[in-house]
Amino acid sequence: MRARFDARFPQLSGLKLEHVWAGHLCLSSNGVAVMHEVDRGVFSACVQNGLGTTRGTLTGIAAAEMACGQTSSVTKWFNSEPAPKRLPPRPFRDVGGNVALRWKEWRARWI
Repeated sequence: MRARFDARFPQLSGLKLEHVWAGHLCLSSNGVAVMHEVDRGVFSACVQNGLGTTRGTLTGIAAAEMACGQTSSVTKWFNSEPAPKRLPPRPFRDVGGNVALRWKEWRARWI
């Protein structure tokens, strides 16, 4: 994780990171996130599709707004997305998922 951070942000290479986190990625084949009430009073914000920082933050904000009974343009945006589509079975999802993530990483290097 450190090597990828340094490669993406060379101007920050060597900067001490106070906190880091790594975990599993959730993906949908149509690239939409999931944000809804999964049980009474229990809200979910997940499936960031490899775009965790921005999309994860926004889906978390939308889920928190829903939990508080509020609505904003963020909540409306995620509520207007289609339902996520399941990934294909193995081995197709392993190959396709890796190719899609590598493509996103390659494109992100110029952003």
